[in-house]
Amino acid sequence: MFMKKIHFFALLLILAAVGCTKDFEEINTNPNNPSKASTAFLLTSAQKSLSDNLYDEWWSGRFGNQMAQYWASNSYTNESRYTSLQSRIANPYWRLHYNTGLEDLAEIIRQCDETPREIEVNGNVGNQKAVALILQSFVFQIMTDTWGAIPFSEALKGSKVPFPKYDDQKSIYMGLLNNVNTANSLIKVNEPGPAGDQVYGGDMNLWKKFCNSLKMRIAMRMADREDATAQKAVQEAFAAGVFTNVDDYAAFHYLGALPNASQIYEDNLTRKDFASSNTMVDTLLKLNDPRIEYFYAPSLKTGTFIGEVYGMTDGQAASTTLADVSQRSALVLSPDFPAVYMDFAEVNFLLAEALERWPGVISSGKTAKDYYNAGIEASMQWWSDGALSASAIGAYIAQPGVDYDALKAKGLSWKQIIGSQKWIALYDQGSQGWAEYRRLDFGVLKKPRGLASFSDPTKTPESVIPLRLIYPSEEPTLNGTNYQAAIAAQGANSLRTRLWWDVQ
Repeated sequence: MFMKKIHFFALLLILAAVGCTKDFEEINTNPNNPSKASTAFLLTSAQKSLSDNLYDEWWSGRFGNQMAQYWASNSYTNESRYTSLQSRIANPYWRLHYNTGLEDLAEIIRQCDETPREIEVNGNVGNQKAVALILQSFVFQIMTDTWGAIPFSEALKGSKVPFPKYDDQKSIYMGLLNNVNTANSLIKVNEPGPAGDQVYGGDMNLWKKFCNSLKMRIAMRMADREDATAQKAVQEAFAAGVFTNVDDYAAFHYLGALPNASQIYEDNLTRKDFASSNTMVDTLLKLNDPRIEYFYAPSLKTGTFIGEVYGMTDGQAASTTLADVSQRSALVLSPDFPAVYMDFAEVNFLLAEALERWPGVISSGKTAKDYYNAGIEASMQWWSDGALSASAIGAYIAQPGVDYDALKAKGLSWKQIIGSQKWIALYDQGSQGWAEYRRLDFGVLKKPRGLASFSDPTKTPESVIPLRLIYPSEEPTLNGTNYQAAIAAQGANSLRTRLWWDVQ
């Protein structure tokens, strides 16, 4: 026993001696089994996860693109009638957004802050952190524009903050501006971009443009509440450089085959749940809009474009066959169709709005009408891949139902004029189309067929279309105190509760 004790203490001395050497960690680290995930892997994982989550059958098909009434349901119409939204959308996607893409991005930021020298091999550390902050801001804005108050400042901290508070939406928006400003300051365009980047391939010039373009989106959405802050942010973003052509758009680029194909393509291989919406189809037909053939396919029965009536019951939807109405286009259903985060068309519409709100806010020599026209042109160029001629686009813009001056002469507000065309241009970006409908109040959307109002006896569309999504059902149990505080601050956990920026 005594000898065993001597051997034990001798071993302790040896370990202590080795522990004092500076190379101990390197000597005992298996390079083929790293203790932390590579930031390059984390970035690819984050981009794939957040894109799959936002552009899949559920968040995109049953929620976003139906909330914006770009698509309608061929069958299983619950979501287009605003039932099952909590159980089938809120419950799984609250977890998915936080636990996949956002968590991977948070880990990148942690490694950038705590072990920068270890990750330099994956690109300039400032650029890595900047990209993570930009993508976090992109996702967090979608989440707060869906639910309102959400965990933000205390989110993604794991066991350090197991019960994160819900930040009010104003605080979140100020935090988003701070994050994109920080990202902008970190970007070094002449240094290597992050390895694993599937959006821009590490091109930091393009990431800088996306950062500033996203800053304008954030700023403009809060403009009705924080006019001076929004104006300043738009000026800064434009001066720092936003998207300047259709090729600048930010998107995750899927490959042409499974398992790395578009989630919508994969879903459509086995299910045919979604079709065109008559809300969008009727609008496009009324305006002789050539984008209709890029958005949808003609009815197989008639050879014409016919929208499925939005928001029917399951029984009503079953009365029409797939051949009766226009389905989604082959382009939208292609395996490599990208998950678009933001594009040049939206930037132009944002600049048109900025000049209407604050004449002279930017010095470009262009008017609000110029940017409005440029937004339409950019959308048509992107969707047609340049196939639509300048004369065809010009003829569309010159129509009385599209021409900026003609619509103003009819008494339409700039919010109605810009908002309607922006809604068309945001096709397939359902979360954004729904947000702009709520913010700009340009009409267009219809109440689901036969559906009574939630509360308003006049049954107007505005009284029935959801203004937010209800929180997940498990939140009262998992984070009850902070959940209850958020409900008390917002007024109610209801589809009818207006978000902070949604000013009547």
